[in-house]
Amino acid sequence: MKKHLFLTLILGFSIFSAGILQGAEPIKIGGIFSLTGPGAHIGVAQRNSVLIAIDEFNKKGGLAGRPVEMILGDDESDPTKAVMVLKKMIETQPIVALIGPTRTDTGMAMIPTLEKEGIPTFMHAGGDVIITPVRKWVFKSPYRAADAMERIALYLQKQKLTKIGFLHASDGFGKDGAAIVDRLAAKFGFEIVAKETFDLKDVDMTAQLTRINARAPQAIIVWTIGPPMGITTKNARALGIKVPLFQCHGAAEPIFFKLAGDAAEGVMMPSTKIVVADQLPDTDIQKRKLLEYIKEYESRFKDVAGTMVAYGADAAYLLLEAIKKAGPDRTKIRDALEGTKGYVGLSGVYNLSPEDHTGTSAKDIVLVKAEKGKFVLVE
Repeated sequence: MKKHLFLTLILGFSIFSAGILQGAEPIKIGGIFSLTGPGAHIGVAQRNSVLIAIDEFNKKGGLAGRPVEMILGDDESDPTKAVMVLKKMIETQPIVALIGPTRTDTGMAMIPTLEKEGIPTFMHAGGDVIITPVRKWVFKSPYRAADAMERIALYLQKQKLTKIGFLHASDGFGKDGAAIVDRLAAKFGFEIVAKETFDLKDVDMTAQLTRINARAPQAIIVWTIGPPMGITTKNARALGIKVPLFQCHGAAEPIFFKLAGDAAEGVMMPSTKIVVADQLPDTDIQKRKLLEYIKEYESRFKDVAGTMVAYGADAAYLLLEAIKKAGPDRTKIRDALEGTKGYVGLSGVYNLSPEDHTGTSAKDIVLVKAEKGKFVLVE
């Protein structure tokens, strides 16, 4: 039954994406996202953002009249299923590249197959372990987690907040963050007074936050995605914790307000500029592109564009630019990606190289605050 569903999704999506270029031989790329499971709120937004990029590419004539089709797969937010979907896709479809997956754990599970098969891949996963060490065929559009956390560290330093509590999920993304915060503590001169963990399926983190609060932190950083963003925020407010609370670079999403409710007020997080595009100065080189994309996305999908939309769109636009330059050849696409310089994206300005398969820096990241149901630029 699942096999039949997967093939149906491929057919339906391919016809939609090909648009006005139907009849020409398509260039096929894979798209694996968490369309169900705990990462679905991210995966669906990423898929939608990729749709816009592909449609724009095809409306401009594709590659010498050939459209790009995306073969769609749902990994259900599960690493094992992600590998199964990837292998099935490779066996049945002549994909020249891949976009996705959504989560760090699913991305890490897929890497051995991607490297073995030589498939240029632009992931949406947030963890730095995806590209550390640099892998030949794997790139990622979200900021380095270290750069995102450095944005928080710079704020802590300015505010002279030196005693920090850290709460993280037990998945790959959370563990990646736990290692990063130790390195940054040494670099920026703050102390991790307490570090606690939780499982993504947990529905209450009061005990962990109580232990952190007992160590009198001056700020608390939470490193997770999905429903736990709301749970940890509500738990902290219920305990009467007044110190600044920070979430990760995947939290600046419309769903954060739904998950956290009134408790969201005042929570800060590193983010792409997309959630505060209208607050940017007119001199910002990304502002016009951001505003135009937001208008298109929100008109088409009747949804608010969050930071995951920016990550998703950039992966697609960068990959399509590489296909335009290199043609439908895996090795040439990979080389074109790695040679990308000065690309002004929605998340930042990308400068990829053999040493850097992310391409952005801490300078591309803004710090935002949840305030009255919207995100406000802090700095």
